[in-house]
Amino acid sequence: MKHGSIYREAQVRLRDFIREHGLRPGDRLPPESALAAELEVSRLSLREASRSLQTLGVIEARPGNGLYVAAFSFRPVIEQLPYGMAEPGASLEELLTAREAMEAGLMPAVCRLRDEEEEALSRCADLATEMSEREQRGESFADVDREFHLSLYQTLGNPLVENLIELFWELFVRVGDAIPGSPERNRGEAHLAIVRALQAGDAELATARMFEHFDDVRVRARLLQDRA
Repeated sequence: MKHGSIYREAQVRLRDFIREHGLRPGDRLPPESALAAELEVSRLSLREASRSLQTLGVIEARPGNGLYVAAFSFRPVIEQLPYGMAEPGASLEELLTAREAMEAGLMPAVCRLRDEEEEALSRCADLATEMSEREQRGESFADVDREFHLSLYQTLGNPLVENLIELFWELFVRVGDAIPGSPERNRGEAHLAIVRALQAGDAELATARMFEHFDDVRVRARLLQDRA
């Protein structure tokens, strides 16, 4: 068996070991020698497989403490994306469509939890106001925009949603930070309109406001592409 095949087999066996033993994020893996014997692979192959899985975010090495199962994150996925995604306008429409579908689709769920969401929505309103103030001063507000979208769904208590928002945001900021603002309506106002609809318990209106927000982004994205 070729060296590359051996290491890939070790990688598969290590993944299977984690799944079959029901290991969870934070659980420690056996010492290298014991794990290699359990998987019936050489320590060298195991070492290479574990380094590969660390790159993928499946496991993590803690200096002096060994290997542990890592918490799920899209960060490794983002870091492995083609460099072409960093080009302004690259795959922007596909990204906007995916983000829009998820975020607009989540509006009814957020609305159903608006009592529990009250504090988060109040925070989102403050963030939207800060966006408007920064935009009027000509300052960057990407960090505030990111916090707004993360805070909006935090009460759902859904780690997958949170990870997807992080993923979409990381991708979007690569291609969208250079998108110009709209002279007719600043982005803070568009975000605030979403919050007000949710606070009013109107899921249909909140969904419509979210669609309007993404329509505005598309208009500005076209301006960016026209300048290229």
